[in-house]
This record gives sequence, C-alpha cells and structure tokens, in this order.
Amino acid sequence: MPRRISDYPDAFAGWNLISSFGSIISVVATWLFLYILYVQLVEGKATSRYPWLTPQFYSDLLQTLLNRAYNSLEWCLNSPPKPHAFVSLPLQSKYSLSLNSCFIMLCSLFESNKVFSLFDYCDAPRPWGMYFQDSATPQMEGLVELHDNIMFYLVIILFGVGWILLSIIRNYTNDKAPISHKYLNHGTLIELIWTITPALILILIAFPSFKLLYLMDEVSDPAMSVLAEGHQWYWSYQYPDFLNSDEEFIEFDSYLVPESDLEDGALRMLEVDNRVIVPELTHVRFIVTGADVIHSFTCPALGFKCDAYPGRLNQVSVLINREGVFYGQCSEICGILHSSMPIVIESVSIEKFLAWLEEQ
Repeated sequence: MPRRISDYPDAFAGWNLISSFGSIISVVATWLFLYILYVQLVEGKATSRYPWLTPQFYSDLLQTLLNRAYNSLEWCLNSPPKPHAFVSLPLQSKYSLSLNSCFIMLCSLFESNKVFSLFDYCDAPRPWGMYFQDSATPQMEGLVELHDNIMFYLVIILFGVGWILLSIIRNYTNDKAPISHKYLNHGTLIELIWTITPALILILIAFPSFKLLYLMDEVSDPAMSVLAEGHQWYWSYQYPDFLNSDEEFIEFDSYLVPESDLEDGALRMLEVDNRVIVPELTHVRFIVTGADVIHSFTCPALGFKCDAYPGRLNQVSVLINREGVFYGQCSEICGILHSSMPIVIESVSIEKFLAWLEEQ
C-alpha cells in the first residue's frame, strides 16, 4: 500500500523544491529558444542581436577601422599581410541602431564638452566592479556579446519562473487546496523533460560558443610578433621583428613598480616599469612561454588568456582597435609573489610606435 504519512527527512522537501525550480527554468528556456529560432528561420525576422544568426544585418567594424584616414603598420611594411583572422567576425549592425550605439553616441556628445564629460573607458579593474572591462579587440566584443545575449534570456526566465512559483505557493496552500495532488510522488513525463531538456540547452549554447572559440584561436599572417616569457616573478618581452641600434632584437624585462615608487594616478599592484608598446589596428601575435613554472598571460580588456608553459610555445593574436593602456595579471598561481607580476600593454598610433622603435 502507498504510504499515507511520509517518513522522508524534511530536508528532502527543500531539495525537491530546488530541483523543480531548475526544471521549470529548463522548460521555459527551451520553449523560448525554439520560438526565437522559428521566428528567425521561418519568418525571416531578426529578433535578437546574435551576430552569427543574422549576418546580413551586420557590418564589418574591423574593416571600417582599417579604412581610417591614417595608415596602419601593415602599410608601412614592404609586403602587407593578408586580412586579419577576425575580419569575418560580424560586430555591429549598420541597419539598426542598438541601445549600446545610442549610449556611446550620447556619451561622445558629452565627451566633447569638458564640463559634461561622463564617458571613460574601463581598461583596468575598479573597486566593486561587477562587469567586464571595456573591449578593445574584436574577440572581446564577441565574448561580451555572447554573455549579454545569454544573460538576457536567463533574466527573463528567472522572473518568469519566480512568478510561477510564487503563484503556486499563493494559490495552492492547504487552506485553498487541501487534497490537491496529495499522494502524487512521481511523473514519468516531467522527469524525462527535466532530464533531457538541460542537455539540449547545453548543446544549443555550445554551437555559438565553439564558433567564437575557434575564431579566437585562429592566427594567420600577423604583422608583428611579441615574445612574452614568464619568470618568477616578472615578465620578459622580445620584439623579434625589429632590431635596435646594436643590431639585436629589442627586448626588456617588466617588473612591478613598488607602492613607494608609484606616481600620482598610477594603479597599485598593476603598474610596471616597462610597458609593452604595440600599434593600434595592427595584427599582433603574442608568443607565450615560461622560464621556470607555469604562468598565464592574461589581459581582460583585450580578451585573451594564454598559459605559459616551460619548454612550450603558445600563441595568441590580438588586433587592438583603439589607443589606450590595458592592464592584466598572471592568472596561474606561480609562487609566493604570483600577484606581483602584472602585465601592461599600451596601444599607440603607428606614428608613436615608429618613434618608440627609433628610441630603442
């Protein structure tokens, strides 16, 4: 006979409620995804800003930047390389004006007036920061775009499922429905749904994420290379494409600036004595290795994280689309002073970069 009185611990009821909450989220998310997919593929309407779903609505921001008035490093070389690997990554719509575009245009208007200057790039960690640093490369823009689109649907699902749960708690109490499903313990259909649906959602999320991952991993015909070697606890950099006055490769070490030597406005535990100088709008390849233990060459605003293994060469490419100073840190625990080997990459115009080369 079925048990009339439950002998399970009270804690099991709480876990059952949590699992039901997650199952409802999965069902609603699957329905929302299939509906949007139907509208886009069958009716041909652009209902979201996924760049890989509606490429006809997007222009190549990278190509626009490359067509600016001044030349990039590629045109200063004898044989310009092929287009950057990310030249095919769609970034921004030219047919629709998004909220981000409106915000940037509004802030640019205020920026022209010193009194009402409100907009500034966030290229370094800030106290109580809860979001990404401002992107400066196409791959970081793709990462932020992927995150924003997924979070948009998750927030809608959260509020929708929360409303459903509150309605159930309010309308199906012992006073209003004392015998409603009192002895229902199992449901094969709903158990199949909450088992299969999460797996399908993970598969559907994997497609755009894998595409972006492979786009970021592609390195083809860089205009220049920079060798970054991690030590305990500092970084060494070498420019194998350029020679100094002694006919040797340009190379230097980069150490953390102690707090006692910081200048006004410098960032504690992030500033270094020698920055990596690279030109903007130029395909730069970083070749990363380690001299002693495993390190990790990371810069959030540029959207890359590359492990530095002793005896092994890894590579990562960037194309910085604006001038600025970008801060990063070693992201692999490498010893007692792991937090004392920051990374500072400064993007300058091609004229300033050539002038910097002349000084070396």
